[in-house]
Amino acid sequence: MTARFRLPPWLFLLALAAVVAALLYSIDLYRHRFVRSNSDLVRLLPPGDSTIFFANFSVLRKAGMMRLVSGAKPAEEKDYDDFIRQTHFNYQSDIDALAAAVGSNGMFFVARGRFDWDSLQRYAISHGGSCQGNELCRVQTSRPGHWASFLAIQSDVIGLAVAGNNSAAGLLRPTARQYGQPEIAAPVWVDVSRELLKSPGQMPLPLRIFAITLQSAESVIASLEPPEKDDHAAFEIRLDAVCPNSVTAETTRNQMELQTKLLKLELAREHQQPNPADLTGLLTSGSFQVAGRRVVGTWPVRNELLKTLQ
Repeated sequence: MTARFRLPPWLFLLALAAVVAALLYSIDLYRHRFVRSNSDLVRLLPPGDSTIFFANFSVLRKAGMMRLVSGAKPAEEKDYDDFIRQTHFNYQSDIDALAAAVGSNGMFFVARGRFDWDSLQRYAISHGGSCQGNELCRVQTSRPGHWASFLAIQSDVIGLAVAGNNSAAGLLRPTARQYGQPEIAAPVWVDVSRELLKSPGQMPLPLRIFAITLQSAESVIASLEPPEKDDHAAFEIRLDAVCPNSVTAETTRNQMELQTKLLKLELAREHQQPNPADLTGLLTSGSFQVAGRRVVGTWPVRNELLKTLQ
């Protein structure tokens, strides 16, 4: 006859209390997390007229699309390699989602992922920077008058700023930005600032022309979406521009269609065909529609262009 093991009542009650306490602690910890969703990352960015960028790296990794950002390595490769070696950090494997704001007041980033906080602090201090306990760290960049500052927003979320203000990362706080757009499901999207649309001088010429056309829009969002029509496309770029009224939307659509035709004519005049491996193939493939005040444009992105970008 097998003996049955019975837990003493006092020990059972103690174990039950420990489980309940752990559960309540977990619930309280979750309730006080600043970042619970991708939208929360965007809301931490400072307010102002900035170009907002978001990338869901975990989705890109699963879809085999990390090649889109694999070429984003900083120009100073040695500095970047030193940073990886000393901090054990690699954005391609350690970041799950990233939101960024770029404007006249600097560049701001909020990333969710895995971070070795001790190594990051040691890196800042070893390069002449300083850290305030477990709060904000700062270190000068190679650009005179500019500082990189970062802080732990929560254990899996870092806030980073590159700006003239040596404590700019301190602006990355909860409820800093009340983002007005509905949540965007696309794995990568950009909300273009008014400032960039009005002064697009740093853009490539073809993109500059489209930006000038969209200057009257109230908001311009470009995103990566699964292809709907082109079976040969890896994905498509989708433009969603909200205009002041339907008349302006029609005018904007007509101008974008005209610019696409002019680009095709210019290529034909030079005895060239749109090349799917460069911007000519991308920009000449655009199609445009109007829905009320919105102008929606789509450009299929072929695998040939992705290979060029690698």
